[in-house]
Amino acid sequence: MQHEPIEITLEPSGISILNCPGPDRSISKEDIAKGDMLKSRRYRNRRLGDFLKELDLTEGRSTGVPTIQAKLAENGSPRAIFETTDDRLTFLVTIPIHEGCSDSSETKSESSGTSLSSSEESIETVGFSSEKSTGSSEKTSNSSEKILELIKQNPKISAAGIAMEIGISSRGVEKQIKKLREAGIIKRNGADKGGYWEIVNLDNE
Repeated sequence: MQHEPIEITLEPSGISILNCPGPDRSISKEDIAKGDMLKSRRYRNRRLGDFLKELDLTEGRSTGVPTIQAKLAENGSPRAIFETTDDRLTFLVTIPIHEGCSDSSETKSESSGTSLSSSEESIETVGFSSEKSTGSSEKTSNSSEKILELIKQNPKISAAGIAMEIGISSRGVEKQIKKLREAGIIKRNGADKGGYWEIVNLDNE
């Protein structure tokens, strides 16, 4: 057990996350460098992982890295870079900045010419927040509909499987599933492994 803190560094070039210790030696450095899917042959905390998975507090094994790369690709961002040392003491994840970020801020600065007054800035902020909120609500609704459709097609589908199908993170899927369960629209029958989803009442949607 190591008590080293996770270090997150924000720089103009991107974000880096340093974790200790590094990935298990059963994962080759070549696979780590590819950054596609890190499959370990040995789990350090198997029982703890299974426990958290049953509580819907973690994703399925080996789904984190593909989710990261998929969301970055969807955003038009460069791929994340994964590195470790030979002794596997550290695990470094680097997320490069989107190439359009610096361009957009420069364009905005040049086009405005002068700084906005506090009242103008407030109006602009409120307008943006309202638009963002509406878009978020529509996106959530669409995600819920897609999740229900996938459950109809395959009641045994996992959160990771749903995430792959609709293009959002497993954590996002789990949040939507939690809302659907609390609303009484779906329920889980059986254990996390081997169980299945049941659509109870679509009218509650």
